[in-house]
Amino acid sequence: MQVTESVRMAIGAIRANKLRAGLTLLSISIGVFAIVGVAAAVGALTASIDKQLESLGRSTFIIQRDPAFAMGGVGDRRAQITLRQAMDFKNRFTAAQEVSLTNFIGGVVIKFEEKSSDPTFFIVGGDESYLPTNDFTVEEGRSIDPMDVQNGSDVVVIGADVANKFFSQRSAIGKQIKLNGYPYTVVGVLQSKGAVFGQSQDNFVLIPITSAARRFFDEWGSSVSMAIRAPSIETLEETMDQAIGLMRIIRRLDIGKENDFEVITNESLSETFGGITKYVSWFGAICGGFALLAAGIGIMNIMLVSVKERTREIGIRKAIGATSGNILSQFIIEAVTLCQLGALIGIGIGVGMGLAVGALLGIVAPIPWGSVGISVGICLLIGVVFGSFPAWKASQLDPIEALRYE
Repeated sequence: MQVTESVRMAIGAIRANKLRAGLTLLSISIGVFAIVGVAAAVGALTASIDKQLESLGRSTFIIQRDPAFAMGGVGDRRAQITLRQAMDFKNRFTAAQEVSLTNFIGGVVIKFEEKSSDPTFFIVGGDESYLPTNDFTVEEGRSIDPMDVQNGSDVVVIGADVANKFFSQRSAIGKQIKLNGYPYTVVGVLQSKGAVFGQSQDNFVLIPITSAARRFFDEWGSSVSMAIRAPSIETLEETMDQAIGLMRIIRRLDIGKENDFEVITNESLSETFGGITKYVSWFGAICGGFALLAAGIGIMNIMLVSVKERTREIGIRKAIGATSGNILSQFIIEAVTLCQLGALIGIGIGVGMGLAVGALLGIVAPIPWGSVGISVGICLLIGVVFGSFPAWKASQLDPIEALRYE
């Protein structure tokens, strides 16, 4: 009953001093939001990354020149993986289920008849394995085939965004489009894959990598990446070891010399991204901690003012039988109530932010229950610690002196 009454009185004190209490609640809410909001946003980003990595396949790995997250210009000191090296690797490597060669060219202007696009599309120079390796499905027509790659044919498979822009009312198959002025015949249209991180996955065209090398990138001055799918998840490590060995031979690396290329798996990407998000989460927690420390000082201040304003009330309560312990617990409960109200506001905003980020990424963001629990616990601790001194001061008031207070 005493707890209920103390909570009621705390809410009444907040209503009576809206500005002062509001500023204190705001500081607590900001601290909790920094902890819960960052955790929720990181959770949404991690879920989105995991979803995208699933499309790559657990038995697929990538060989490329640069690290997935380049640090210190490592890739700049390495020789390019040329198209000739990549094709040599594909022809000689028999341990894989599929090997896909890829290069990307951005800022492409697409033109069909009199209609032209902004330079927001990009070209994927790939081979017959690009679409299955990257989980794309042909909706109409066909993909490029080995003969297209061998002959460097001027054929193109277009993404859903390109099809919607130029061929919304008719079939694109057999039509001729121009890529930066070069004519290509459309042989296939892809199903839409939607967006990730707000970026469309359908705003590209796929052409044979040999045609792309002839017209859009320097075969010797541009690096090709290779996506390699092992026969099964059980043979992934063995396939990777064989691929690394063959790549070292093709790159003419001496025994004992480090690889001058990167081998990237789902796990390595996930671990690297997890390391980055861990620091982001810690940064949010530290910022939230400082904000909550400042809020704790605000709690102490508002409770000291409250004790002073309610001195006669305390004297009356003591005069009719309230003990020092009753007064102490009342004011501590009031401080804790104030903290928990601020925590609820911060949690609501933080979770809402996570859900908004998840909606933007097209996933259902997980609620960071761990961070929610930690925030509630910290606010409980802050209420007890910073409310104890004002509560003790109130409990030690002499009832006669308190009754005389004006």
